[in-house]
Amino acid sequence: LDVTSVWLVLSVVAVAAGVFYLYSLILRHLAKTTVRNKVVLITDSLSTLGNECAQLFHTGGARLILCGSNWEKLETLAERLMTESDPALTFPPKLVELDFSNMESVPDVISEILECYGCLDVLIFNSSMKVKAPVQCLSLEMDRIVMDVNYFGPITLVKGKTTRKYGLDTSNRYTDTLL
Repeated sequence: LDVTSVWLVLSVVAVAAGVFYLYSLILRHLAKTTVRNKVVLITDSLSTLGNECAQLFHTGGARLILCGSNWEKLETLAERLMTESDPALTFPPKLVELDFSNMESVPDVISEILECYGCLDVLIFNSSMKVKAPVQCLSLEMDRIVMDVNYFGPITLVKGKTTRKYGLDTSNRYTDTLL
């Protein structure tokens, strides 16, 4: 190989590395700005996945509504998020005690959630209930609790949110993000 070929290869590699670096910087910036000022609700934010989602969205500048069944742990999570972030770039999380196994409380919780910011942009349904037992061994009451936590609770939350946002007719107008 002659000297010109070597320089050409090195310059192509350097340009490719520079483009890749700029691309990663742009992606990092977009990841932070796409959630900035968005209202994000995370159910069961006390779980490992919920904690990580809360950290990610909080760092990105989202307005968080953290839900969980233990108020003291929610307060601890909110304090940790606030101490680990720049207060000029983030918002204090709102806390809502939510337990989908108590379906009678869900309408009141929906009102409380919507009072936080008046709207929701992103819903992350992280709460779930797992039962490791043969179906034949479970009581009907346990089946109801599992269905309340895993299905009826989240569906009731979505229906309550969309009904209040759009009125009774929500067809073809629901554009928010559900995860």
